[in-house]
Amino acid sequence: MMARHADQPAPTWRRRLHSLAHRAAWLLLVVCLPAAAALAAGEADTPAREPGELQIIGKLSCSLKRVVLLPYAAEITALAVTPGQAVQAGQELGRFRLTPEAVQALRRRLAPPRVPELEAQLAQLDKDLTAAEARWHTIRTLAQEKLASPRELAETERAVQSLRRSRSALAHSLGEERRLVQEERRLVAQQLGVALPAAGIPREGRLLAPISGHVLWLHSELRVGAELKGGEPVLHLGVLDPMLLRARVHERDLPALSPGVEARVAVDTFPQRTFTARLSRLPWSAPAAMEEPAYFEAEFLLPNPDLALKEGLKATLILKKP
Repeated sequence: MMARHADQPAPTWRRRLHSLAHRAAWLLLVVCLPAAAALAAGEADTPAREPGELQIIGKLSCSLKRVVLLPYAAEITALAVTPGQAVQAGQELGRFRLTPEAVQALRRRLAPPRVPELEAQLAQLDKDLTAAEARWHTIRTLAQEKLASPRELAETERAVQSLRRSRSALAHSLGEERRLVQEERRLVAQQLGVALPAAGIPREGRLLAPISGHVLWLHSELRVGAELKGGEPVLHLGVLDPMLLRARVHERDLPALSPGVEARVAVDTFPQRTFTARLSRLPWSAPAAMEEPAYFEAEFLLPNPDLALKEGLKATLILKKP
């Protein structure tokens, strides 16, 4: 066969192979470049480690948090706070109006039928006891005059003693029921944030701050006019100064930790600032005793006077190795 001329075009399959290789190269660049950039960014976010230093990654959280619940199904009639706002313990956060169903449920809860039943039984028992005691006194007088037998007198006395024991037990049960009702009333008053009237159920209540701190979170549907279910968390309150830094410490790094030890803290959100934390809690046992290697949940207190630090931020603890 004659050799192909040098200027003759390459076969179709070779051109296709070249095109596929070109596309594959571009695809590799598209996939690898973002990953490389992310890796470089992650390395840039991590503080440079100096010789003899130990770095532990952790998360910031409030040193104290409380949840505010909407106690019963209700319509929100007022909202007095926004996220980030400072509040004092006992401060009114909002108001609500109970739904008719919630009012009926509270009425049944605070007026249980057992109390009237026990009161009626006790009243009848008092009448029976009064009559029995009168008969006993009569029989005793007759027995002294030899007009009633000792047996009849003993039976009458036993009947009186039995009624007295029954009355004592019934009065105790009634007292317990009344005490439970009073405790229920105090609990409902605390949940509603208002005093309960002597009769009836209040239609409106208040959301009160259980602690002093800042508003961290509001329910997404918490707004005037919204109707929410009972028992739902509607606000989160927290203490932002000091903050807690929680970190999982490898068992080999435990020698670097001792009560009160201080550490530098780098927070990714504030790369130009350095904070100081102090070890406040270190358990003597790992959460998972059979885990290998073991990790210990350490807590550090981190002053936050300007409230720049927020819950959930990533932070890096930097300690000196012993």
